[in-house]
Amino acid sequence: MKDIRIETERLVMVPADMSWRDDMLRMFNEPGVADWLFLTGPPTRDELTKRIEVHEAFWRAHGFGLFAVIEKSSGRFVARVGPMPTLGPGLAEVAWSTVSEAWGKGYASEAALASMRFTFARSPVETLSCFLRPDNTPSRRVAEKIGFRYLDTRYLYGRPLRYYRITRSDLAV
Repeated sequence: MKDIRIETERLVMVPADMSWRDDMLRMFNEPGVADWLFLTGPPTRDELTKRIEVHEAFWRAHGFGLFAVIEKSSGRFVARVGPMPTLGPGLAEVAWSTVSEAWGKGYASEAALASMRFTFARSPVETLSCFLRPDNTPSRRVAEKIGFRYLDTRYLYGRPLRYYRITRSDLAV
């Protein structure tokens, strides 16, 4: 995992391993971020450690996963983006969360698209999913911008979520 690095026009992306835990914890504790992601508040440090361990194992097993996203111009952590294990259909769902300072800059779209291209290029995965709260208009726009197609609404992770899917051929990889 240490040799994996994606560069886009404005971002550097590396696997989101334990070395990024404090940055993710700060992001998850931002009220605006926590409100969108968590039913009962952001994870504790110990809970996040366990989640990251799951994501690291997913990387080792499949050769793709969540990325820590760094803004090239500042060198700052700005997001965690990419495929992760899903409770829904398929092997992986694409997730994105950005620090509030990065909202509206297009980083989620840029990083999610790069992570999906990486995943399709390096794995036999044919389909990726994403699940969004019905009222999360900014994330809906990201999903649609990068090619996800809305299928239906499902109950997952303790709430109703809009289910989107993209295939390898949709992305033309």
